[in-house]
Amino acid sequence: MREVRLHHQGTTIVIGVILMLGILRQAEVYGMTQTTAIPKQTDIKTLFAETLELPSLIRVAVDRNPKVSAAKARWQATIEQYPQATALPDPMFMYGYYMRSVETRVGPQRHRVSFSQSFPYPGTLEAAGEVVKKAIEIERVKHEQVIRDLIVELKLSYHELAYLQRAVELTRQNHELVASILAIATTRYAEGQTTLNDVLKAQSQLAQLEYDLVLLEELRHVEQANIKGSLSIPSATALGVTVPIPYEPLDVGLADIEKQALAKRQELQIAALSIEKATEGIALAELQTKPMLKFDLMTIETGKALMFDTPGSGKNPFSIGVGVTIPWSSLKNSSKVREAQQNREAVTANKHSLEDETKVALRKIYFRLENARRLVELYETTLIPQAGAAVEAAETWHQEGPKSIASFLETQSVWLNFNLARLRAIADYQQNVARLERLVGGKIDDSHTEQ
Repeated sequence: MREVRLHHQGTTIVIGVILMLGILRQAEVYGMTQTTAIPKQTDIKTLFAETLELPSLIRVAVDRNPKVSAAKARWQATIEQYPQATALPDPMFMYGYYMRSVETRVGPQRHRVSFSQSFPYPGTLEAAGEVVKKAIEIERVKHEQVIRDLIVELKLSYHELAYLQRAVELTRQNHELVASILAIATTRYAEGQTTLNDVLKAQSQLAQLEYDLVLLEELRHVEQANIKGSLSIPSATALGVTVPIPYEPLDVGLADIEKQALAKRQELQIAALSIEKATEGIALAELQTKPMLKFDLMTIETGKALMFDTPGSGKNPFSIGVGVTIPWSSLKNSSKVREAQQNREAVTANKHSLEDETKVALRKIYFRLENARRLVELYETTLIPQAGAAVEAAETWHQEGPKSIASFLETQSVWLNFNLARLRAIADYQQNVARLERLVGGKIDDSHTEQ
């Protein structure tokens, strides 16, 4: 019993090491290997109260998210299938009691005890173990896939929240400016120095900005709720301000990204492992059509003979038996093999389909990525500088004497919209990078580009 217990403990330790290596490996894929301790349960509510940093959010989410825990449990459950698949069938012990004892020359037979053990065809258990090994690998990659999707969703929400927080800040500044202009316009209108149209224009723009602030705040709460859900923390937990992530365009082409995706995407890895599993399944199906052996050991408890001097009186007989199953149904056996072959055909076709879908999805997202990059460049190099110059000119022109406030407000509105559009384009770019990472299966390697 002690040896069995030690063996079980050793197996548990090995499984734990495998699980931890898998988690660390996935963290390294995203370049976010944890170097500091995960905060304690009591620290979570105040950990992000002041600032939100994406690497810290990812570490906590991977540690706390129930989807990751569920995927790890499924992986561990599959590991536990291996000793079951590779073990011999349970032996059978049988006891028989003769309701009427059988009288023999050497004495009455009253009890029968037998022990039997079945043995699959040689190689069957090993083949079953290989199938389970592939299933374990599939669950490991699925665990990585869950972590990958969690990180991508967290990045999408983080970039959206960062945009909304900066949009709120910019809109509030513009709201204060328009409110002061409205006060000036109202005073000038009372003095007869401006028109009613200027006052109405300022009032309508102020009302629009107030509506925009309400909308942006509600959207901000939605993204905060998404982040809290990923972290699995109470909805009442306060979240601080996001730490800006620098806008850094990728220096990599579509062909290189496609090559990385076809090599690293978890769905394609699972498809490839499924083909290997199906191939092992064919070998297992062929072995399962072979005969099984059965060995039997039996003894019968015999009482004393009626004749006192009978030779061998009360001697218990022992017997050894050998049996073999007869796979007589060729239709059943051949259909089992054909089923395994069709399963391999199905998973092979599924892998080809996934490759095609990956290429199409990459091209769509890469187009959005490049479009966002072009928009950022357009706003930063052309539109915003021009709008800023127009605002300065309008302000100078307005300060020279009573002029139309409506024209100044229109120019200011264009400048605000261009800046908001730039922030939106940056967020779109960073979100599309995250979506590409979902298809690539991790961080995109832009250390080398296509020639």
